[in-house]
Amino acid sequence: MKRWSFLLVALVFLFVSSCSVKEKQIVSVAEDFLELYFKTAYDSAATYCTPELAEELRGSMKSIENLEEGVREMIVKQTASIRQEIVSVEEANSKDSVNLKYKVYLPSFPNGIDNKMLLVKMGDNWLVAGFGQ
Repeated sequence: MKRWSFLLVALVFLFVSSCSVKEKQIVSVAEDFLELYFKTAYDSAATYCTPELAEELRGSMKSIENLEEGVREMIVKQTASIRQEIVSVEEANSKDSVNLKYKVYLPSFPNGIDNKMLLVKMGDNWLVAGFGQ
């Protein structure tokens, strides 16, 4: 009986720790992506995305590069003051996708603005498939 109790406790521990590792990986990807995105480092942020979203970000990068230098500098300065906070990670439609809720804090919105991000697992990596919804 003691063996079964020990085995059950060990299995529960493994399950909880694997969920914890999964969530840490997801949060890490989301935080890294958002940090780069708000620094307007879209090319670097794209490395955390699905191929489709990466292509959209690279298009945004081209748009910013085509702006006048003063306008571009103003955008970079404004976005540099944006902070974000991960609120929760929830299972989505399948075990290989999650909905992540986060808040964006702007100087004009100190209470934060609620946002969502969809992450999907492709191979061994979690990638951002959509955000800001």
